[in-house]
Amino acid sequence: MSEPAGSVTEMVAPAIAPRRRTLQVGTGFASAAVLMYFGGLLGVYFSERADFLRANPGESWIPSGARVELTAPTVMAWTLLLSVVTMQWVVHATKRDDRRHTLIALVVTAMFGVAVINQTAFQYRQMGLTIDGGSLAAPLIYTISGSHLALVVVALSYLFVMAVRTLTSPAPSVHLDGMSAAAMLWHVMVFVYLVIWIGLFVTK
Repeated sequence: MSEPAGSVTEMVAPAIAPRRRTLQVGTGFASAAVLMYFGGLLGVYFSERADFLRANPGESWIPSGARVELTAPTVMAWTLLLSVVTMQWVVHATKRDDRRHTLIALVVTAMFGVAVINQTAFQYRQMGLTIDGGSLAAPLIYTISGSHLALVVVALSYLFVMAVRTLTSPAPSVHLDGMSAAAMLWHVMVFVYLVIWIGLFVTK
């Protein structure tokens, strides 16, 4: 049927569907898996330590000759706590399309992560724990701390990918969901280390 004379056909643009939070949901599941993994490791560690101390009253869980000191882990704990602030700075700047402060906050956060990797390497050289000593303390400490070291690398890699996507985009806020997801994994990594710091080093 032909349109009435004088009528104007208006073309209405289709509504833009909101961006789904796929990255945040996926990162949430991955973070839950990470928490369960470390929960299992720490459960084994605490159980083995309790059994050892119960069977060997008066003896130290840490083998003699090893130097499991508190200084390096405490420095790493405070470094990661500071990184929580800078990570939230990244999210805030991304949301405001503030490319300059997003870049600055990303660089500072990455520096904190690299510092933790360097400090962990120093701690390994300092401890002098040997796995062939007959004690389960050494393999468990290396497994837990090594797993966290791998988590730091994963969190840094995730942050790097989202930094490239965000900083090369005309509007950084378009990738806010991805940056928020990277922040979620980062915060989980920090929380896990705080538990390790208290469980392995403060109460050793």
